[in-house]
Amino acid sequence: MRPKYLFLLVALFISSQSFAQSNFVLKGIVKDATSGEALPFATVFFAETTYGTTSKDDGSYELVVKNEGTYDLIVKFVGYKTYAAQVTLGEAPVAEFDILISPDTKDLGSVVVSAKKDRNWLSNMVEFRRVFLGESENARQCRILNEEVVDFIDDYKTKTLEAYAQEPIIIENQALGYTITYYLESFIIDYSSNLSTYFGYTIFKEMKARSKRKQRGWEENRRKAYEGSPVHFFTSLYENKLKDEGFVVQKAQDIEGLGRVLDPKEAALFDSLQTGKTNISKALPFENILYITFQKEFESELYQKRSGGRLSLGKVEKNKPQQSWISMLDDNRSIEFEPNGYIYNPTAYYSAGYWGFEKVAEMLPIDYRPKKED
Repeated sequence: MRPKYLFLLVALFISSQSFAQSNFVLKGIVKDATSGEALPFATVFFAETTYGTTSKDDGSYELVVKNEGTYDLIVKFVGYKTYAAQVTLGEAPVAEFDILISPDTKDLGSVVVSAKKDRNWLSNMVEFRRVFLGESENARQCRILNEEVVDFIDDYKTKTLEAYAQEPIIIENQALGYTITYYLESFIIDYSSNLSTYFGYTIFKEMKARSKRKQRGWEENRRKAYEGSPVHFFTSLYENKLKDEGFVVQKAQDIEGLGRVLDPKEAALFDSLQTGKTNISKALPFENILYITFQKEFESELYQKRSGGRLSLGKVEKNKPQQSWISMLDDNRSIEFEPNGYIYNPTAYYSAGYWGFEKVAEMLPIDYRPKKED
């Protein structure tokens, strides 16, 4: 997930003939915002992609991507605040921008990180894994390699559990074949409302398969994770291919005395799209709730048997299509997105159902697309 407040990066575009037009480059120098001193070994990456690097001795960095579009530029450096900005590439082959980052003056106060993890920490880690990684079959094949960097604040008065990590969380996803570096910015479980929220920044690295069979398994699992996902949905909506791709959308609303009422008619979402803030983005305005059914894949048995982490003894319904629902939050009126499924304002809406069930264990790089069958 991405945070709510990001600012638009204004870059100086430079013509270059040394790169093919299919590649787009962002480069510059990472500097201390106060002194202007160049900062070497800063981690610079585009969130939710495989594009990342480390600044050199002179603070310089360079990121090369294959596709134009908007990316979340993230810079992490020990002792400094996280730098986050939205950058749009594509107007020219090369964009140059120097990044200024500020020292982090955050005081942890009485928070103490214990070298030895006690029974409470172990119990909290079980909860953290459940909410963070998820409870899917893919989640069972995920492993956090450095759990010791995660600590918790368990507030019994407010009935909340917060997690924080001073170092990135390293996740090995054997189901999809990725090593994920996750910079956790916020994590909280509110037991009184039975809601959980978290966000952070991810960088993906493909794992090397030991056999062709393993690689084929990863590719098949990636395809399954992509199909029916939010990225798949918004990409299909942008191209007016929801029906072709297996999506059915219906409007719904909660009516006092009647509960949730679902409109039996299929919603014509593409006709309601508006022009976005950029020349390639579109905006989806809607009120109340949208129910999104993906008819090409069925709900897993694990999903039907679990609700909020609790085991359900109800009967499993076979061949039930995956169903999710979304609603706008606060005063937001629309979701703005690009052709690749990138969402400008991901915290403008709330998702539940199958989309809410799938967590970090289902995450793919934003630029992932299934390979076309021959």
